[in-house]
Amino acid sequence: MVSILGFVVQLVTSVVDLVRIFLFEVFLGVDPLSAISFLVGAGLTTATVAYFAYLVVGAVVNQFTGLGSSARESEPKHPTK
Repeated sequence: MVSILGFVVQLVTSVVDLVRIFLFEVFLGVDPLSAISFLVGAGLTTATVAYFAYLVVGAVVNQFTGLGSSARESEPKHPTK
């Protein structure tokens, strides 16, 4: 049976190996145009995920606290006659 410490050590080792293999054998093993294309795609994906995460966090804050530009007013305004 694997201990928790052994599992964490193996996980960290695997992540380091994955980064090393990707960097030296995949990313640097291709032509520069492919590497630039990969970086642009990664940047666009990161920006999109960050933007939608920002929207989700704003919606959750608005739902639980009522803060935000779309928050309802506490008392509706009635026109005076």
